[in-house]
Amino acid sequence: MTEETVLEARQSLVRLWPAEIPLNAALDWPIMSADGAVLFDAGAVVPDVAARDFMFQHFEPHRAVQEPARAVSQDADVSGDQPLSLDDIGLTIGARVGLRGTGGTGSAMYASRVIGFSTPRRNGERSLFVTQPLMTGFDPLDLNVGEQVDLVALTGRGVFRFACTVDAICREPFNYAVLSAPGAIRRLRTRKFARMPTRLAAHFSAHGSTDVPELGRVSDISPYGMSLTVAKPAARIGDKLALSFQFSTDGVDVKIDTIAIVRHVGAPEPGTGHVAYGLEFEALEPSQRIALKSFMAEHS
Repeated sequence: MTEETVLEARQSLVRLWPAEIPLNAALDWPIMSADGAVLFDAGAVVPDVAARDFMFQHFEPHRAVQEPARAVSQDADVSGDQPLSLDDIGLTIGARVGLRGTGGTGSAMYASRVIGFSTPRRNGERSLFVTQPLMTGFDPLDLNVGEQVDLVALTGRGVFRFACTVDAICREPFNYAVLSAPGAIRRLRTRKFARMPTRLAAHFSAHGSTDVPELGRVSDISPYGMSLTVAKPAARIGDKLALSFQFSTDGVDVKIDTIAIVRHVGAPEPGTGHVAYGLEFEALEPSQRIALKSFMAEHS
């Protein structure tokens, strides 16, 4: 096993105190939680004392300070898990998969469907046939022969992540791709999608308003909704909120901007007046729902 030395630039997070955060003025630097999630981007505004107090009550605000690059030893990743095969996944024709290319698409995950499998080879491996990956609001993802793609599959047996190589691109009778047999299949967790306790930052505003989005705390989440604690409750049951939040799954940052419907308004918390909204996502892109399920599977 070979070992190589690389330079790694690290960001150190430094704890902030309330007096260090200006109010009603554009921030010169982003404010982050202890795990690196962005609470307020650079240029955003913390509007008042109530918003600042809410942030400190529900999160641990930090700012990033760049450290000098340092030499680190990088070794091959070794997993003790038993190798999994395509048969172990339980993937079927018509199953939805999330697919991320390695071209100029960044970390975006597109939605695709399995439309077939090749005849098993002598070693049991089978190629995968999938529709051209799509994401609403974006052009279809153009794949290139020889390109490696990352996939997430959600089946009745769990959530799986694996890589394939694009073996062929077909245009007739419709656009689809032939992928190599999956390699390095990993089971993330047993499939479990009840609401999962979490602590994520989210920004929200009344749908259609031009107000500056407020900061809220996600205390639990599911593929269909979340509980969002807010500092100054103003929404009523049936109202719609423009909602933005982000998370990381398998080292990939995913940002979701969506509309949520207020289905429940909780009682004010004693002492703070903070209220928890029960929200239902009006619609999530298939690729976003896949990424969210992947995140939940990793942390459940």
